[in-house]
Amino acid sequence: MANHQMVNYASPSSLKTYDVFLSFRGEDTRDNFTSHLHDALKQTKLETYIDYRLRKGDEISQALIQAIQDSQVSVVIFSPKYATSKWCLDEITKIMECKEDQGQVVIPVFYKIEPTHVRKQEGSFEHSFTEHERDPKITNDKVQKWRAALTQAANLAGWDYQTYRTEAEFIKDIVKDVLHKLNLVYPIELKGLIGIEENYARIESLLEIGSREIRVIGIWGMGGIGKTTLAIALHSKLFSQFEGHCFLSNVREQSEKQGLDVLRRILISELLPGENLHAHVPKAESHFITRRLRRKKVFVVLDDVASSEQLEDLISDFDCLGPGSRVIVTTRDKHIFSHVDEIYEVKELNYRDSLQLFCLNAFREKHPKNGFEELSESVIAYCKGNPLALKVLGALLRSRSEQAWNSELRKLQKIPNVKIHNVLKLSFDDLDHTEKEIFLDIACFFKGEYRDHIISLLEACNFFPAIGIEVLADKSLITISGEEKIEMHDLIQEMGWNIVHQESIKNPGRRSRLWDPEEVYDVLKYNKGTEAIEGIILDVSKIEDLHLSFDSFTKMTNIRFLKFYYGKWSSRCKIYLPKNGLKSLSDKLRYLQWHGYCLESLPSSFSAKLLVELSMPYSNLQKLWDGVQNLVNLKDIDLRFCENLVEVPDLSMATNLEDLSLSQCKSLRQVHPSILSLPKLQRLDFEGCTEIECLETNVHLISLQDLRLSNCSSLKEFSLSSPKLQRLWLDGTAIQELSSSIWRCAKLKFISVQGCDNLDSFADKLCYDPRTACFENLVLSGCKQLNASNLHFIIDGLRSLTRLELENCCNLRTLPENISLLSSLQRLNLSGSNVERLPSSIKSLLMLRRLYLDNCMELVLLPELPQSLWLLSAVNCASLVTNFTQLN
Repeated sequence: MANHQMVNYASPSSLKTYDVFLSFRGEDTRDNFTSHLHDALKQTKLETYIDYRLRKGDEISQALIQAIQDSQVSVVIFSPKYATSKWCLDEITKIMECKEDQGQVVIPVFYKIEPTHVRKQEGSFEHSFTEHERDPKITNDKVQKWRAALTQAANLAGWDYQTYRTEAEFIKDIVKDVLHKLNLVYPIELKGLIGIEENYARIESLLEIGSREIRVIGIWGMGGIGKTTLAIALHSKLFSQFEGHCFLSNVREQSEKQGLDVLRRILISELLPGENLHAHVPKAESHFITRRLRRKKVFVVLDDVASSEQLEDLISDFDCLGPGSRVIVTTRDKHIFSHVDEIYEVKELNYRDSLQLFCLNAFREKHPKNGFEELSESVIAYCKGNPLALKVLGALLRSRSEQAWNSELRKLQKIPNVKIHNVLKLSFDDLDHTEKEIFLDIACFFKGEYRDHIISLLEACNFFPAIGIEVLADKSLITISGEEKIEMHDLIQEMGWNIVHQESIKNPGRRSRLWDPEEVYDVLKYNKGTEAIEGIILDVSKIEDLHLSFDSFTKMTNIRFLKFYYGKWSSRCKIYLPKNGLKSLSDKLRYLQWHGYCLESLPSSFSAKLLVELSMPYSNLQKLWDGVQNLVNLKDIDLRFCENLVEVPDLSMATNLEDLSLSQCKSLRQVHPSILSLPKLQRLDFEGCTEIECLETNVHLISLQDLRLSNCSSLKEFSLSSPKLQRLWLDGTAIQELSSSIWRCAKLKFISVQGCDNLDSFADKLCYDPRTACFENLVLSGCKQLNASNLHFIIDGLRSLTRLELENCCNLRTLPENISLLSSLQRLNLSGSNVERLPSSIKSLLMLRRLYLDNCMELVLLPELPQSLWLLSAVNCASLVTNFTQLN
């Protein structure tokens, strides 16, 4: 090959009619080499101009000149008789002019002729030019232009037939070169696609083009996120490096219209051009087809595959492709990627790229027009980085008035854009019935909730949520955060809302789910509820006062979820019930949250047999119900701040209850014995129940992990244990001693008895036990009876402590010498205590990081401190005379 030439990039506006123009001498090559090259170019789907007409006359036709100008690449086939044709010489002159003026790519091919004969017009070319110079019709100026054009063309990088053994290899390399140079021309159009570069580079690296192994890459993401755009960009740039290629677009849609057999035929015919396929191609191709595919390095893109069955029907075995082959599969359903090498998830565009993409579609420039900045921000916030939405809305709003923009934005709050909705809904349509129910419940009620919480509620609805949620995540309808919360793109949530809205456009009371405050208010105020309603969620802070009737919920016999909450705190009740209460609540309720319920009890007819969660904080309840209910499904009861609650019902049938919160129930005097024998209770909260005096049981709460009794100021008698107890809060209680059995809870990590003024028996008989190795945090702050003597026993028994809080222990004047046993201690707080000195053994605490001595007014000297110390705080230590510069 000769010297390399620069390739000018084409802007979208300068894209040509033809990819390739063929210049050749028909007498030499039309029926052999040129026709073979033309066929090879056609097989690669290149738009190639070839003039098969016999050329007559002296002047090149205007149509031919136009064809040259409308081509990206000119392939000039120099043969022994090329220079005999004045048409050919005019063509090469025009071609070189287009190279100079338009940056056209020129590829010279030397077919059975020496390149130097073309460059210097020697050999057969010399004879031809001698004839031209004798022709009186041809001016010397034209001859010199021909010579200059030939010399320039022959100096370009080209292909010499004489260096090849076969014509087939020669043509193959020419086609590869044409494709390569076209790829250098066209990709600049792809660079105009906003936000694509980083994704493109990462996927290209995953493809590992240089490797001889077969690699399959899955591109996954929600609808409209740009998967197909990426696949097109990758295919456009890389296909020329393969012996065969196929981009099979819209597999989901086309398989429904044409069937997978037709798509399979298309795929094989693209990879094996000329293959005579029968009308039906079975899943297992003929051995002959398989053998041919295995010898061919191909690049395949399967776009928008909806199921693993579609993928298997199109390519049953990736090993049937030749070494070095690459396959890209785009989908919304991650589950189909069981046999791919890498999965790449396409995420939403960032703010900068979103703004730029929207503005290019709305204003034809990269920034908002003056006066449209805030409106553009609103659209970008609505789209949440989805490229399809940004482009659709940008095109919709282009050239429209500010008033029209405001109108469209208001409309979007109620009615999603049809184009966006239809694209996103394809993923929903692929779900089975229960998966659709799970999706709609999450979209309407549970977005942002913890995964386990949602599963717990939906299991009670017989929706099989564990597998259903995985399916939704695989189909990019939801995401699961690092905190195990279920999240959903706003546009997908809107799609779900619209599906429910279509159930009854004009009558919300006949829809399955209600979440819009205005619609909920209207349905409840005018008693429009029906058996169609399965769930209601209402932010009470967003409505006016609402007066319900006796039979407000009577017709809602199928309601599963009922949630009244305050998004903004209000101490005033806004939902009023009649004095005779409610006639009924559905016995199909799985979730009942009613913040600020104003009646003294639930309806007498209420059955909680299916209830999973009961949450009624800040209510006027005095009791829940009378008697014993079958509560086998109940897992969570929240009655926080029910200050009038005087009794908790018999919960002996709540055998699966895990959480019970009765904090700040200031009228509650007694704890029903059934609570202290619940086998699965994990968290029990009585914080602030100031009337409870005794909490004792001989029965182990075998599952209890957290027990909160803080500020139960009347609590004197406490004896309760659990083999799984991890955290215990007794702050501000009136207890006088801690039972030694508490310390022996093998999994106990934390105890706080802060401000227990009456506590005088800490652990006189506490001895070190390896079973207490989990214990890490002890808070004894404000314990007035604590002194060095009883602290000695505590330290001896709890050697695994990492945190010890002794703040404001006024009777503590020194630390015991055995403080050195706390080899894991990292934080020690003595602030506000009356310690006069610290023992020298403190230097042995090699893990100590923080030491707090603020307001230790009696502290005089500090000993040598451990080198591990990061923070020493000794503010307002009036008696301290230590020179801090001498401390380690």
